[in-house]
Amino acid sequence: MQRMPRALAGAMVASVLLAGATLLIIVPSSFAPEQDETELLLKVDLEAHEPYSPPPNMYLWWGPSTNHRFVGSGEHIRHLLHMGQVEGGEWRDPMFLGNNGVATFRSQRFRKISETCCSTIVVPPMEWDFPVYNTHKMIGQRIRNFVANGNMLVLTGGILAVEFINSYFFYNIELADGNYSPGPYRRLKDIPECMMQGPEVLPQKGISVTAVKKDSLPSGTEVLWGTPRSSPVFMIKFCEAQSPDEGMPPTKVLPRDCPLAEKDGRPCSCGYIMYIGYNYQEQYPTRWDRVLRGAVEIMSPSYRTPAGGYKANKEVVIPGTPPCLQKGNKKFDWPNTGAYSSSKVSQENLASKAEEKKGSRGRVSKALVQADQKIDAQQQEIDALENQVRTLSQQRDEAAMRRSGRASSESLHQLKSQAHQLLHEVHEREARRSRKDNTEASLVKAVSTLSEDVKSIDTKMNHLTKIVSSRHKKVVDKYGIPNGNA
Repeated sequence: MQRMPRALAGAMVASVLLAGATLLIIVPSSFAPEQDETELLLKVDLEAHEPYSPPPNMYLWWGPSTNHRFVGSGEHIRHLLHMGQVEGGEWRDPMFLGNNGVATFRSQRFRKISETCCSTIVVPPMEWDFPVYNTHKMIGQRIRNFVANGNMLVLTGGILAVEFINSYFFYNIELADGNYSPGPYRRLKDIPECMMQGPEVLPQKGISVTAVKKDSLPSGTEVLWGTPRSSPVFMIKFCEAQSPDEGMPPTKVLPRDCPLAEKDGRPCSCGYIMYIGYNYQEQYPTRWDRVLRGAVEIMSPSYRTPAGGYKANKEVVIPGTPPCLQKGNKKFDWPNTGAYSSSKVSQENLASKAEEKKGSRGRVSKALVQADQKIDAQQQEIDALENQVRTLSQQRDEAAMRRSGRASSESLHQLKSQAHQLLHEVHEREARRSRKDNTEASLVKAVSTLSEDVKSIDTKMNHLTKIVSSRHKKVVDKYGIPNGNA
């Protein structure tokens, strides 16, 4: 029988020992308790990596400086949104705007996009490539038409992004005092659903975040993250309507004035401008990355809520004080609750656990039992007194309501009698006034009738006077009687 070589025997022994050690490691881990849903206060929560693909209707503004790698912020955003392939020594993608040698906003492609709906253009920080056009000419109007046709323009960076909004959309947004806001910036409650994947608090990283004054934001702005006075992330609703002058370009309309424009036969068309005031120059993952990913999903036609829902804040547990070191009457469940937090376990359960421990030790004294009984009796008396106080307070409230009801009924009766008396006086005064008016009318009528009679008498007297004078003249002429002897 051949002997086994020593080297082979040593290898077999080593493999057996290694397999045994592996089993010893795996078996205990399989029986390890499941991790609680709560987490420690200082635990770093690293999320699992999930595959990501950008929305199909999202474009990335790709300027020449970014394309030639003069700046790093655009490269960071490209990597964050998983866009681009290396071709000919540069990054290229069908959804890039501006890397074909033609300026983005002067291209025919942007003209077609601006005349359609429901697209998103992401503009990295404009460090070297600020587009300068006449804001009242064709290119400036085309930029406004793109937003107003139901699209979204996402601007990142800082001062240049704010200047772009003010110049091409005719706003007057002001930077925070001193061009600096220390933060932190907290998320508001009523924000778009897809933005819920962003963090609750955004930090200021040196001078990387540029915030604006809330007071300078235009009508129709929705603040998403901010402080009481400033905001680094907001969304503006921009609307346009046909000009009342025929043949003129569309005019800007505030969202609150859209109902009036619609009544005038000029309905509004609206889109959104998103501002994210972070420069994205840091090449490491930050909280601001999730804000940008949430912003590009607003116009996505295929967006769905995550299967597990949005990540909610887990219950934070502060490690407490061991029972041996706890002092005073208050006892806390350890280690699941802290020494200064309310206990998760009810006091009854804690008392029963304490009794079980005492019984197991066999050291329960009569004094402790009597003290517990006295405490229970006092607690029952306190509960009974609280019930009596509660009953008495209810009875007092009911009696007060009845008294107030009677008083209110009496006051109501008095008010009714006073109102009836006032109405009676008003009717009497109206009757007296009507009688007086009738008397005055009859007197006026009598006076007018008398004046007419006097006029008729005067007329008759004048007629008789004329007749007498004519007859007297005839007699004088016939008989020659002088006037004095007639």
